[in-house]
Amino acid sequence: LARITEYMAYEESGNLVAQRELMLDERSMVYPGGRSQGNNREGMAQQQAAQDAFAAEFPGVHYAFELRDVEVQVWNADSALAMFETVPARIVPPSLPPEKVAKLGAPKIPLIVAVMLVKQQGAWKIAHTTFVPRDKD
Repeated sequence: LARITEYMAYEESGNLVAQRELMLDERSMVYPGGRSQGNNREGMAQQQAAQDAFAAEFPGVHYAFELRDVEVQVWNADSALAMFETVPARIVPPSLPPEKVAKLGAPKIPLIVAVMLVKQQGAWKIAHTTFVPRDKD
Protein backbone atom coordinates (compact mmCIF):
# COMPACT_ATOMS: atom_id res chain seq x y z
CA LEU A 1 0.00 0.00 0.00
CA ALA A 2 2.90 2.35 0.71
CA ARG A 3 4.21 1.79 -2.82
CA ILE A 4 0.79 2.68 -4.31
CA THR A 5 0.61 5.82 -2.17
CA GLU A 6 4.09 6.81 -3.39
CA TYR A 7 3.10 6.05 -7.01
CA MET A 8 0.04 8.30 -6.77
CA ALA A 9 2.03 11.10 -5.07
CA TYR A 10 4.40 11.15 -8.05
CA GLU A 11 1.39 11.14 -10.38
CA GLU A 12 0.01 14.22 -8.61
CA SER A 13 3.36 16.01 -8.62
CA GLY A 14 3.98 15.26 -12.30
CA ASN A 15 7.35 13.68 -11.48
CA LEU A 16 7.10 10.67 -13.75
CA VAL A 17 10.87 10.15 -13.78
CA ALA A 18 10.72 9.45 -10.03
CA GLN A 19 7.57 7.36 -10.53
CA ARG A 20 9.47 5.25 -13.07
CA GLU A 21 11.88 4.15 -10.33
CA LEU A 22 8.98 2.35 -8.63
CA MET A 23 8.60 0.05 -11.67
CA LEU A 24 10.48 -2.75 -13.33
CA ASP A 25 12.18 -1.67 -16.53
CA GLU A 26 10.14 -4.32 -18.36
CA ARG A 27 6.79 -3.35 -16.78
CA SER A 28 3.78 -4.13 -18.94
CA MET A 29 0.67 -2.00 -19.06
CA VAL A 30 -2.88 -2.22 -20.38
CA TYR A 31 -4.73 1.07 -20.74
CA PRO A 32 -7.85 2.35 -22.52
CA GLY A 33 -7.13 2.01 -26.21
CA GLY A 34 -4.01 -0.11 -26.08
CA ARG A 35 -1.24 -1.91 -24.28
CA SER A 36 2.46 -1.51 -23.81
CA GLN A 37 5.20 -3.93 -22.91
CA GLY A 38 8.92 -3.66 -22.95
CA ASN A 39 11.02 -0.57 -22.39
CA ASN A 40 9.30 1.13 -19.46
CA ARG A 41 12.11 3.68 -19.04
CA GLU A 42 11.60 4.94 -22.58
CA GLY A 43 7.82 4.98 -22.19
CA MET A 44 7.98 6.91 -18.92
CA ALA A 45 10.45 9.39 -20.45
CA GLN A 46 7.92 10.04 -23.22
CA GLN A 47 5.17 10.50 -20.65
CA GLN A 48 7.39 12.93 -18.71
CA ALA A 49 8.05 14.94 -21.88
CA ALA A 50 4.30 15.17 -22.52
CA GLN A 51 3.71 16.16 -18.88
CA ASP A 52 6.40 18.86 -19.10
CA ALA A 53 4.92 20.25 -22.34
CA PHE A 54 1.46 20.37 -20.72
CA ALA A 55 2.87 22.16 -17.65
CA ALA A 56 4.62 24.70 -19.88
CA GLU A 57 1.47 25.40 -21.89
CA PHE A 58 -0.92 25.41 -18.91
CA PRO A 59 1.07 26.70 -15.90
CA GLY A 60 -0.37 25.73 -12.54
CA VAL A 61 -2.90 23.25 -13.88
CA HIS A 62 -2.59 19.95 -12.05
CA TYR A 63 -4.58 17.03 -10.71
CA ALA A 64 -5.40 15.74 -7.26
CA PHE A 65 -6.41 12.09 -7.00
CA GLU A 66 -8.74 10.46 -4.54
CA LEU A 67 -8.16 6.74 -4.05
CA ARG A 68 -11.24 4.64 -3.36
CA ASP A 69 -11.90 1.00 -2.58
CA VAL A 70 -8.24 0.07 -2.10
CA GLU A 71 -7.65 -3.67 -1.79
CA VAL A 72 -4.25 -5.36 -1.48
CA GLN A 73 -3.57 -9.09 -1.61
CA VAL A 74 -0.07 -10.40 -0.82
CA TRP A 75 1.16 -13.87 -1.80
CA ASN A 76 4.26 -15.65 -0.46
CA ALA A 77 5.57 -12.29 0.83
CA ASP A 78 7.06 -11.47 -2.60
CA SER A 79 4.12 -10.72 -4.90
CA ALA A 80 1.02 -8.61 -4.46
CA LEU A 81 -2.00 -7.35 -6.32
CA ALA A 82 -3.32 -3.89 -5.48
CA MET A 83 -6.67 -2.76 -6.86
CA PHE A 84 -8.17 0.68 -6.43
CA GLU A 85 -10.16 3.40 -8.09
CA THR A 86 -8.64 6.80 -8.89
CA VAL A 87 -10.94 9.79 -9.04
CA PRO A 88 -9.09 12.78 -10.54
CA ALA A 89 -9.91 16.40 -9.86
CA ARG A 90 -8.38 18.91 -12.26
CA ILE A 91 -7.26 22.07 -10.50
CA VAL A 92 -7.11 25.17 -12.67
CA PRO A 93 -5.60 28.30 -11.12
CA PRO A 94 -7.72 31.44 -11.45
CA SER A 95 -4.72 33.17 -13.03
CA LEU A 96 -4.91 30.95 -16.13
CA PRO A 97 -6.23 33.10 -19.00
CA PRO A 98 -9.69 32.13 -20.33
CA GLU A 99 -8.28 31.31 -23.78
CA LYS A 100 -5.92 28.78 -22.14
CA VAL A 101 -8.76 27.30 -20.07
CA ALA A 102 -10.76 26.82 -23.27
CA LYS A 103 -7.85 24.84 -24.78
CA LEU A 104 -7.52 22.44 -21.84
CA GLY A 105 -9.73 19.77 -23.37
CA ALA A 106 -11.43 16.98 -21.50
CA PRO A 107 -10.16 16.24 -17.99
CA LYS A 108 -8.76 12.88 -16.92
CA ILE A 109 -11.43 10.28 -16.19
CA PRO A 110 -11.92 8.04 -13.15
CA LEU A 111 -10.17 4.71 -13.55
CA ILE A 112 -10.16 1.33 -11.89
CA VAL A 113 -6.52 0.29 -11.55
CA ALA A 114 -4.95 -3.11 -10.91
CA VAL A 115 -1.24 -3.18 -10.12
CA MET A 116 0.88 -6.33 -9.88
CA LEU A 117 3.90 -5.85 -7.62
CA VAL A 118 6.89 -8.10 -7.02
CA LYS A 119 9.52 -7.85 -4.33
CA GLN A 120 13.06 -7.76 -5.73
CA GLN A 121 16.12 -7.28 -3.54
CA GLY A 122 13.86 -6.20 -0.69
CA ALA A 123 11.97 -3.52 -2.63
CA TRP A 124 8.45 -3.66 -4.07
CA LYS A 125 8.42 -2.91 -7.81
CA ILE A 126 5.46 -2.53 -10.14
CA ALA A 127 5.55 -5.29 -12.75
CA HIS A 128 2.20 -4.68 -14.48
CA THR A 129 -0.57 -2.09 -14.43
CA THR A 130 -4.06 -2.28 -15.93
CA PHE A 131 -6.24 0.84 -16.23
CA VAL A 132 -9.98 0.45 -16.90
CA PRO A 133 -12.41 3.38 -17.24
CA ARG A 134 -14.95 3.43 -14.45
CA ASP A 135 -18.60 3.25 -15.47
CA LYS A 136 -20.38 6.56 -15.08
CA ASP A 137 -22.53 6.91 -12.00
